[in-house]
Amino acid sequence: MKTTYFLSKNPFRMIIYLAALVMIFSGRNGQAQPGNAQQSKKFTAYKGIVLDAESKTPVVFAAVVIRGTLSGTVTNSEGRFLIKIPDNVEQPAIKISSLGYETKTIAVSQLSKSQTSTIELQMASVPIEPVVIRNIDPLLLLKDAVQLIPRNYGDAPVMMTGFYRESIRKNRNNYKSVGEAILDIYKGSYKNPFDGDRVRIYKGRKSENLRRSDTIMVKFMGGPVTASLLDLVKNPSDILSPKVYDYYDYRLSGAVDINGRKTYVIQFDQKDSVQVPLYKGKIYIDKETKGIVSIDFEISPKQRDKAADYLILRKPATLVVDVISAHYLVNYRMVNDRWFLNYVRLEDHFSTKWKKKLFRSEYYLTSETAITDINPEKIEKPKFRESFKKNDFFSEKVSAFEDPEFWGPANVIEPEESIQEAIAKISKRLKRIQK
Repeated sequence: MKTTYFLSKNPFRMIIYLAALVMIFSGRNGQAQPGNAQQSKKFTAYKGIVLDAESKTPVVFAAVVIRGTLSGTVTNSEGRFLIKIPDNVEQPAIKISSLGYETKTIAVSQLSKSQTSTIELQMASVPIEPVVIRNIDPLLLLKDAVQLIPRNYGDAPVMMTGFYRESIRKNRNNYKSVGEAILDIYKGSYKNPFDGDRVRIYKGRKSENLRRSDTIMVKFMGGPVTASLLDLVKNPSDILSPKVYDYYDYRLSGAVDINGRKTYVIQFDQKDSVQVPLYKGKIYIDKETKGIVSIDFEISPKQRDKAADYLILRKPATLVVDVISAHYLVNYRMVNDRWFLNYVRLEDHFSTKWKKKLFRSEYYLTSETAITDINPEKIEKPKFRESFKKNDFFSEKVSAFEDPEFWGPANVIEPEESIQEAIAKISKRLKRIQK
């Protein structure tokens, strides 16, 4: 008997609309659209690195928020951050929080203006009785969290400012493109499924390293709308949709501390009987509100060999593509008793090989969006023609790196050193070409 599987109409699990392998590169550039994300203001920039107090290892993707505001950023994969504090903030301080660590508040006066400040976080312990954990059904807990989404998340639209970065690497260290943008994001109400999000590029820039000898050109489709597409609370698709519960095994693995709040951890993986590529990962649910705090997941190894059929939108018939890994992270944070989208990261790793050829190439696609500001009052939904579409290519919408003071007061994700080096090398190459 053949089993029928539910697949969402626009199946999120495959990220079809995000990645594409194409043979021909289109070199046309567009100009970034003007927007209202940032106003000119005086600020002071501070750099820091967040470390585990015991192991001294970097704490990655930690939230760094200006106390008393809705503005902030996150640490990068090396634990580093860059945050810009407006000069008109009274008694400025930053709050640093991360999964499993105690939240730390530091006065800006303790940070160095000229050097990178080191901040250490202590691991947090959550004493929840084992008996209580054993008596909780993880699936019932997840169902409660999904049912309470209208109460826990925004019942009215808000405007968000986001910082976006994407990069495409060939064979780990060869950067083919690096792009960044400041985004105007209209985040629709979580109560109204028809109130769709819209994303507009306020400012954007890119750098590309393209050679005639490249036989494959990898393009990333829909990049700046990734944060909206991967907002699983609003777009539950093949992880949070009630229609897929029967396809997963769930296990409550304990509890952790997030921002001083007790949080349950549900582990999930697709059942052995499911014959399509789904996911495995962890869902973090706030004990008090039942709000979904974070979802950390990847393509399950059980059917990963079939994942390329879903992840790759277009490729030459003689090119063999294997998915080595596909990992995703979605974080939310609480503001005034409501949960808001805070950070989204996507990492795809592909292996490619031409038929009848000996050598393989590997490609790494990474995108991340940090929500740096939330405005619940001044709502301005971008017009459809101004909005970035899920079938657009970021590389075709923005111009090359050119303005050293490009970002002004905007908070951004501090680039890894390797990305900074790649940008510098590619920029030099562009300048030589222009001369």
